[in-house]
Amino acid sequence: MDKILFFLEKYLAASLVLIMGATFRYNIRKPPPGQKVIYTFWHRNMIPLLYLHRKGGEVILISSSKDGELIAGPAEVLGFNTARGSSRRGGSKAVRQMIKLAADHSLAVTPDGPKGPRCQIKKGLLQLAYFTGLPILPIAVDIKQEKVFNSWDRFRVPAPFTRINVTYGDPIPVNSREDTESLPLVQQIMDKLTEENKFQ
Repeated sequence: MDKILFFLEKYLAASLVLIMGATFRYNIRKPPPGQKVIYTFWHRNMIPLLYLHRKGGEVILISSSKDGELIAGPAEVLGFNTARGSSRRGGSKAVRQMIKLAADHSLAVTPDGPKGPRCQIKKGLLQLAYFTGLPILPIAVDIKQEKVFNSWDRFRVPAPFTRINVTYGDPIPVNSREDTESLPLVQQIMDKLTEENKFQ
């Protein structure tokens, strides 16, 4: 029964993202660079970025839980690749998948997922950047009109026809094991970009 429900959900959810996304008015304040990167964004900003990057082929790290399946199915329909796992479950397998796929694809990670703390980067992001050789590229999103859910991440669903600010930061290389200890700096960069991207 679960397989049938997940099969139906992935196409229904993907269709809803496409229908809603067609009405969004994006303001790309700074575009991404033309190179492979690890796109890094908060879990709560997933919907506007799923639409914006549809058919891009990025590899998204998604929890191997049932909750993760609700995201993985629609993401695959929208043209993303997925690696399943997290720091709690299947993490090493997912990292191996992402290292392999990083040879041909950009990656996408929500460093505060799957369960928080909200808007807090975990060390695994820097380790992934080191092992793949791809720089971290922070993304900030702000939504003018939205529905905010009372979940751990304060998940955001943009209202139809709303304006959405998106800013891509500068690539952050992680070239050595010492660089993997620079978590406070990456957190500071992400926080600053988020603040500067907000609607005034």
